[in-house]
Amino acid sequence: MKRFLILFSVFSVLSCSLFADWVVDPSTLPAKAKSFISSTFPDAQIWKAKRDDGSFEVRLSNGVEIDFMPNGEWIKIEAGYVAIPLNILPKAVVESINKSYPDSTVVEIKKRHGNYKIKFNTLIEIYMSSNGQIVAHRWDD
Repeated sequence: MKRFLILFSVFSVLSCSLFADWVVDPSTLPAKAKSFISSTFPDAQIWKAKRDDGSFEVRLSNGVEIDFMPNGEWIKIEAGYVAIPLNILPKAVVESINKSYPDSTVVEIKKRHGNYKIKFNTLIEIYMSSNGQIVAHRWDD
């Protein structure tokens, strides 16, 4: 019984550490990620950086959360009530947003395979291709 408890304890510790996010020093972020943060949100500081299975999750002092791939390319930005600068998106996407939703502020972007899921402060979500074509939209409640 004692041997079982020891083995169970070791297994529990190992399995928890394998699937946990690790808080890392911001200096360990890829250079591309650090450059993106300083150019896109120049007034914000990195409050917390976590590494999860090679990717990185960063929380900034202004409340913005950014997920990066291992190479430092951003894949998700959640800004809550902070406006995400549109200059990080392709020109065609920005033009389509400005034309279709001129009075809305982008507060969340997810990038996947060159396509974008964009959420506005008006709770509208759109799905858009990288050429600026709106594929779908919906209300997020």
